[in-house]
Amino acid sequence: MVWSHLIGQEKLKKQMEHLIMLGQTPHAQLFTGFSGYGLLPLAVEFSLNLLDYPREQNDKYGLGEKSKQPDLHFVFPVVKRGTEKVAYSDDFAAQWYYFLNEQPYGNFNDWFKSIDVRNKQGIIAVTDIERLHQKLYLKAFSGKQKVCILWGVEKMNIYASNAFLKLLEEPPKHTFFILISEEPEQVLPTIKSRCQHIRVGPIESRALKALIPENIENKDQVVNRSQGNYSLLLKLMKDDKGDEFEKSLIAVLRLAFKTRGNKKVLGKLMHWSSFIASQGREEQKAFLLYGIQFFRDAFLLNYNLKEIVFFQTKNDFDISKFAPYLNNQNILGLIRLFENTHYYILRNGNAKMLFTDLALKLTKLINLQEH
Repeated sequence: MVWSHLIGQEKLKKQMEHLIMLGQTPHAQLFTGFSGYGLLPLAVEFSLNLLDYPREQNDKYGLGEKSKQPDLHFVFPVVKRGTEKVAYSDDFAAQWYYFLNEQPYGNFNDWFKSIDVRNKQGIIAVTDIERLHQKLYLKAFSGKQKVCILWGVEKMNIYASNAFLKLLEEPPKHTFFILISEEPEQVLPTIKSRCQHIRVGPIESRALKALIPENIENKDQVVNRSQGNYSLLLKLMKDDKGDEFEKSLIAVLRLAFKTRGNKKVLGKLMHWSSFIASQGREEQKAFLLYGIQFFRDAFLLNYNLKEIVFFQTKNDFDISKFAPYLNNQNILGLIRLFENTHYYILRNGNAKMLFTDLALKLTKLINLQEH
């Protein structure tokens, strides 16, 4: 089978191939994880393999071109344009195929930016599901199987969810559904219960490292900071802000140390919080991931594990001098603090409140001494 647009995920490829070879593909599957892990390319290429897409044409086209198959249907979040009363996924077909060609690892923000939603909210409406219902009950063009990929299940409103649930309960013959979600907790439980759940994890480091050009320095560090996310890897290679992140993290750590018995420093901490909160969401998320790796690297130095430490300063900062301040009493708390903040930033939490909370909790954690 062919997987020309899916990076890594070797274990998953074998798992999906096994399903097709044995003829045991579930009629409904739910793929979850981050877009940068490859949910969309996995769903599309699995569908094409399921539909017996011709191998000889595989290397000639991008993912979008390959997806223009009459028996492969897509539903994704869209917005009404101008005076339109309804909006269908089909109305955005040209933009969608272009998106698949150019940004197959992109997320909702990337998609919404590409179709210029501005201040509108992209959703999957009940009218789109009703049209899908009509299309899927038609005979397959090939006379064999049909596949529907629904990207962004959590973007369906309650009416659309209930309409789609009926489609899952009484599926058309020889039809497979692949649902994709970054936030499965937002998906209707009755929809989830009718799907085989497949969690897509981070891309293997070796697969990402092979994609980095030779002129990029510190490949291991870049790959490690990408957290197995190809989209993040591209951003790191294009605009590596490691220098800025290091400065920001060192600044807040120094302030955190000084707050002990010095309440005047709190004002500076609030100023730091405001500065980080003023940055873009992508920068905030990348900074938090940088901080998590920074703490892990520093902690590992306490055990002389330099061979698996990726940190390389750009500001003459000696991480080995900071390492002794990390111990069994605070390391898990520090990492959890940054992970939780990342989680809520990802879900559009109030950045000012989140980074203020992070700064205040950091002052307590960083001053914890091991008993």
